[in-house]
Order: sequence, then C-alpha cells, then structure tokens
Amino acid sequence: MDLLSSAHVRVLLFFFHLIFNAAAAAAAAAGRWDLLQRSIGVSAMHMQLLHNDRVIIFDRTDFGPSKLNLPGGACRRDPNELVMKVDCTAHSAEYDVAANTFRALTVLTDTWCSSGTVAPDGTLVQTGGFNDGDRNARTFRPCANAAACDWTEHPNALAARRWYATNQILPTAARS
Repeated sequence: MDLLSSAHVRVLLFFFHLIFNAAAAAAAAAGRWDLLQRSIGVSAMHMQLLHNDRVIIFDRTDFGPSKLNLPGGACRRDPNELVMKVDCTAHSAEYDVAANTFRALTVLTDTWCSSGTVAPDGTLVQTGGFNDGDRNARTFRPCANAAACDWTEHPNALAARRWYATNQILPTAARS
C-alpha cells in the first residue's frame, strides 16, 4: 500500500511550489540593480576590488583616447605607442564604492594581455602586456590619502616578454 496517494503528492507538490515561489519572490524583491554611474570614461578590460573597497579599473593604451582626462593637463608621452604618441586621457581609474566617485589614474604602458594579483599587503601587481608593456610590471598600492595613490611602473622587470602571464603567490618552501 502506498503511503501517499497521487492526490496527496499533488497537494504536497503544490505547497512546495507555493513556498519556493514565495521565497524566490521575496529574494527578488529584497535585491535590485541600480545604475550608479552612467560612465566612468575608461573601459574595464581589467577590474580589481581592493581590500579598502576601492575598485581599480584599467584598459589598454593602444586603442585611442578614453573619455576621462588625466588631471591637471597631464599627458602620457610614449614614442613607442602605436596609436597616439601623446595621450592626455586616462586608461585607468579608481572607483570609491562607498562614495560612488571615481578619479583618473595614470598607467604609462600598455596593459593589454597583462595579468595581475593582489599581494598580501593589498598592493595590486600587474605584469606583462603588449608593445612597451610586455616586460613591465606595474603596482598600485592603496594609501590613506587616496589622491596621492597612483600606478608605479617598473620597466623591464620581467626577464622575457609576457602575454597573459599567470601571477601566483607561492608559499615559501620549508627547509629540511
């Protein structure tokens, strides 16, 4: 003899359906999407959330100007650049999640095809890239005075050209 008749099973399934849909509707009503910025002016080829709730966004430099000017009339001058030898627009930005503001950052070499990681101290380390960026490393160290923080370039830091390199922090080997 069956413990539950098909009528009982249908009733149970109906109640499960009601409970599941009510839970899904409540979850959907609790969350929402809001457009916080129509544009920050820089395409997000790479994006990294840091430990201080700031997001570092950066794009390649060889695809023309961005929609965000570098501050104070600063310009990036690069005789090796393929598209614009003088570029007064930013190809990186810092977004402050809590304040919903952003500011231009200066990345000097092409980050296209680069890779990155965040070091234990919160420093964003970005390596490799394209053209004049392929042997470089770049670091962004968050600081208390965010306006004073910017990218630091480390030319020829890599022994060989790197495209899509893998950055992995390895543990220190135990000594025997």
